[in-house]
Amino acid sequence: MITIDLKYTLICLVFVALIILLIFLCVLAKNLITTVKNMNKVIDDASVVSGVASDKAMQVDGIVGDLGSALNDLTAAMKGNQSLVGAMTNVAKAAASTVSYFKSSDPAEYYNEEEKKKWRKH
Repeated sequence: MITIDLKYTLICLVFVALIILLIFLCVLAKNLITTVKNMNKVIDDASVVSGVASDKAMQVDGIVGDLGSALNDLTAAMKGNQSLVGAMTNVAKAAASTVSYFKSSDPAEYYNEEEKKKWRKH
């Protein structure tokens, strides 16, 4: 006759449940590590994009300042307070800065070589 001790059986079931729980936690930790690595890539890309936006905003701010100065000079020249040649020079400078902004709108110039290689793979 075979006798099964109830206390021993419960202890074995608890150990089996603990082993299953440990396996589940290992799989969960592996998936969490992968998720964190992907999140770091996304955050790095977002920082690059925000850096590009910041640089472009600074360029636009300079262009707006140049245009404002040129228009003020042109208005002063029309009123007779300044020479027309000086005002037209400032307008030309503002136009040149506007043109340079649109010529340098290649987003790839803001990435370093490693990031360019990474983006070419995708």
